[in-house]
Amino acid sequence: GVSGDPLLAGTGTLVPGSAGTLTLSNAAPSALTFMFVSLSSTPVAFKGGTLVPVPITTTLPIFTTGAGDIPLAWGAWPSGLSGLDLYIQYAIQDAAAVLGVALSNAVRGDNP
Repeated sequence: GVSGDPLLAGTGTLVPGSAGTLTLSNAAPSALTFMFVSLSSTPVAFKGGTLVPVPITTTLPIFTTGAGDIPLAWGAWPSGLSGLDLYIQYAIQDAAAVLGVALSNAVRGDNP
């Protein structure tokens, strides 16, 4: 994409009550993105790349900041998700990317 390869990174644990962050960086500035979330991973080809969180459980449209990032933080991870894996990945509208979409890497969060 216009800013290089978008990078998705998480910090913290998914222990109930713990704080953490999920940050997309190096994406196109002020761009519409879609955050894909799934409970499993069956990768498929998507817009010249690979979409990892499939089947998609939730899709959230979010805009990047003027710096090309999306910082998402939580103060206390919710309980009730024990034993579930979460797969998360962003698709970013980016005219400089193959087929107009840049994909971030995917991350997997293991809920203890």
